[in-house]
Amino acid sequence: MFNSFTESLSALVLKAAKKNKRIQFAIFFAIVFPVILIAAFAYIETYQDLTEFTLSRRQSIAHLAANALEQRFERLTDIGISLATRVRFRQLVGEGRWDDAIDILKDVQTDFPFIDRLFLADPAGTLMADTPALPGVKGKSFAFRDWFRGVSKNWQPYISEVYQRAAEPRFNVVAVAVPIKAEEKRIVGILILQVQLNGLVGWSQSIEVGPAGFLYFVDRNGRLATHPKLPSHGEIVDYSSVPVVQKVLRAKTGVEINFNPLANEEQVAAYAPVPGIGWGVIATESTRTAFAQRNKNLQQLLIRYGVIFLISCILAYVILRAFTGLKQAEEKIQKLHKDLQNRAIELEAANKELEAFSYSVSHDLRAPLRSIDGFSQALLEDYPDKLDDQGKDYLKRVCASTQHMAALIDDLLNLSRVSRREIRMQTVNLSAMAQTIAAELQESQPERRVEFIIAEGLVANGDEGLIRAALQNLLANAWKFTGKRSETKIQFGINQQNGKSAYFVRDNGAGFDMTYAKKLFGAFQRLHGHNDFPGTGIGLATVQRIIRRHGGKVWAEGAVEKGATFYFTLSI
Repeated sequence: MFNSFTESLSALVLKAAKKNKRIQFAIFFAIVFPVILIAAFAYIETYQDLTEFTLSRRQSIAHLAANALEQRFERLTDIGISLATRVRFRQLVGEGRWDDAIDILKDVQTDFPFIDRLFLADPAGTLMADTPALPGVKGKSFAFRDWFRGVSKNWQPYISEVYQRAAEPRFNVVAVAVPIKAEEKRIVGILILQVQLNGLVGWSQSIEVGPAGFLYFVDRNGRLATHPKLPSHGEIVDYSSVPVVQKVLRAKTGVEINFNPLANEEQVAAYAPVPGIGWGVIATESTRTAFAQRNKNLQQLLIRYGVIFLISCILAYVILRAFTGLKQAEEKIQKLHKDLQNRAIELEAANKELEAFSYSVSHDLRAPLRSIDGFSQALLEDYPDKLDDQGKDYLKRVCASTQHMAALIDDLLNLSRVSRREIRMQTVNLSAMAQTIAAELQESQPERRVEFIIAEGLVANGDEGLIRAALQNLLANAWKFTGKRSETKIQFGINQQNGKSAYFVRDNGAGFDMTYAKKLFGAFQRLHGHNDFPGTGIGLATVQRIIRRHGGKVWAEGAVEKGATFYFTLSI
């Protein structure tokens, strides 16, 4: 009976369409408009996703390069400290036997070829001995150098700005200055390790930025340390007026698209500060090459939907031109629908393949990490009498780094799963969930005095597993960033924000500068040093994705050393 009714209605509409141009146009528009709408939404979403992926990849490269440079300088500083604290070496320097002291270090360049030269200065900054020895520098005062001003400020190891060395040939260098202290902590000299900048250039060129991209480094004054397109000797170039350099020297992290008048083109510039030394890393590439793959994908998408649009127009034309052929038109529509379903199936299969690939890659990455960690632990446990304290410290650093990278891999996989997991709706007891998480945190560190204030009777609709992951991250963050408080208070509750109910997690911990609040929820974005508060920078990005998948939003308020409050809503 229903089929008979629909057939009669269709016949009536088609009959009227033969006599009325407006009805014909309405039928044509009803067939073509959904295709245009779907194509527009697909194009915009694909454009945004591919653009975000391209920018975040460059940001990750800048971030990783900054961490790698920090580790290189840390290693150089550790070498300097190790040399300056040798007992016999300190005795010779304290006795003023400079040549005998420098003779102890004559094999350092063989062991560490990246060190260009070493020299000793007295506490007033006068060069007393060097290796390899260069003419015209012994007995000369270098108190005007940045390395002397830096190390003598508080007599702690100091990494200098970029400068041109005094001896010929006048290479551009950077120096690490380490104070030499006598037994009674008296300063008796300064050990300076000098590194040529061309070594950093070669290393930076090995980092893949993109087809035509590259990295360059600036020191704390914005002067160029490395640039693959500029020489690493001669006059030092001042980049302090470049906008992205100004931002990175203010310890900001970001990625921007701007016009470069020298290259006469738009460029993508991702920048990240080097923790601890005030330097900056900038990864730059022409938008022409950076977005080449994105533009290619978008072009292919437009071609596909263009074909579908033409088919829809032809189909609408056929329907309007041949009404005794309605059945054939319906068959064509069904075929098109089936093709779209097949496309959806193909996309789902591709997503599963991508997930399988992620697991495979994570497994391949974990295997060497486990080997590195395992053999390092074995060395510490099986050969403790053959390793000095410095060797043990090096192995402990290796273990810590491998464990940090393993945690980063796990967090990235969890972030990927959050984006693809199917939502399973149910009523969730948030109060009970928060109580359980609080108990787990307290059990992990029973020695801490923490007061948890958890509101009762809080329930919501959502996916229990995903919501638990979000609440776990927020409460664990509050636990971590209150770790330096003698008395800690962590609160979970609900209040009104702009006329809507919002859940919140509040703590009295380290807090943060509201200037950087928008960066909190980005992957790898950290507002505190890793040594102060360890972590991978993925947790809040995971929280944001979970909350967005529930139709809500998340934001934060805080102040430095005055605690922080994280709010979130659930709209599903």
